[in-house]
Amino acid sequence: MINDKSLKDDEARMTSDDRSPNALVSKQLSKRADRHSDFVSLSSLGIRHLSFRSDLITTDAGLCELLKRIEAADRIGIDIEADSLHSYREKLCLIQISVPTVAGIDVIVDPLAGLDLEPLRRALESREIVLHGSDYDLRMLRRGLNFVAHKIFDTLIAARLLGIREFSLAALVKRYFSLELPKGSQKANWAKRPLPARMAEYAINDVRYLLPLAEKLEAELDRYQRRDWLRQ
Repeated sequence: MINDKSLKDDEARMTSDDRSPNALVSKQLSKRADRHSDFVSLSSLGIRHLSFRSDLITTDAGLCELLKRIEAADRIGIDIEADSLHSYREKLCLIQISVPTVAGIDVIVDPLAGLDLEPLRRALESREIVLHGSDYDLRMLRRGLNFVAHKIFDTLIAARLLGIREFSLAALVKRYFSLELPKGSQKANWAKRPLPARMAEYAINDVRYLLPLAEKLEAELDRYQRRDWLRQ
């Protein structure tokens, strides 16, 4: 967690234009990544560094490096983007993945780059995956990767079991982290290449908070003795 004192120290050094909660957290995440930059070597393996500390994986070598991180984790955050509004037969355009490490790794895999995604499918199937509103994502992952999940934590379902009325991802991020997720790319053409940085940031925000959000929801489910409800 980012402590209050650290945030206040950063805020005191910032100009008025940089005092938003998102700017503060972004700077903290960048500091963490600089201290624990175990993923920076991927830049030489076909990954373009985008804004807000995200990486776009476009080569098998880059994907192989990501798989090493996935294999060391039990739980992975996942989100996807497709081009349903721009194509008669929609296709999987992005796979956003969050891996729990010391610094946290949030990446975007590009299924349109001609990657061999079979190793990724195998790695993900043996792990718990965290999604928000998983129905559509799972259908597209099945179509694009032939991926079948065996253990899922759906943050939307968890929120509804807790009686939370505003259960969109943006509402939950605001509720638990006091952050406003940027909007504007919901209806974008995700098959567009090169991927604009603003779209990449929007996409990565959909997965960046899933793992910490799941932990907070789990704690509340345990408090109200409703974890079994979610398992069912």
